[in-house]
Amino acid sequence: MTMKRVFLCLVALVVAASLQAQVRPQNNHTVSTTLGAGLEYGFEWAFAGQASVVARAGMVSKDFILRSGLDNFQWSARMSPGVTLEPRYYLLMNWRDRNGKYTSGNSAEFIGVPTTLTFAKEGIGELAVSPVVGVRRAFARHWFHEFTAGADLLCMPEFFATPHVGYRIGYLF
Repeated sequence: MTMKRVFLCLVALVVAASLQAQVRPQNNHTVSTTLGAGLEYGFEWAFAGQASVVARAGMVSKDFILRSGLDNFQWSARMSPGVTLEPRYYLLMNWRDRNGKYTSGNSAEFIGVPTTLTFAKEGIGELAVSPVVGVRRAFARHWFHEFTAGADLLCMPEFFATPHVGYRIGYLF
């Protein structure tokens, strides 16, 4: 009977240690900009395991057009007020921690589905859903950057799909 209790206590300790060893995403606030234009405030809420939800609001980059020729180089960007809600699932966070890699500031690979609603003078402008895979890295204590790739699905006012490549840099607090 005593050996059984000792064994159960050891199993409980191993399970508790393994649960505590899990590296989980952290809640954080950000101010960031995307490649092109825009400035957004964001809050990331880590709610379960490796999952989180990012909510952002501010000036959203709608279009970023880059043109170059033999003798000229042009770029243009359009912004509008908007809000984004993005569920995320972080990958390889435990692997990064086990191998001594930086995980603070949610530095890891992720899968996300940002849903962005932009506003126009007449009211609601566009609704876009963008399933993406991404890499987020925090550096210099309070800074981070993200690279994402996937598809942009414009759902409103009409349906339209385009490839998505994005870069975000910002301040993390």
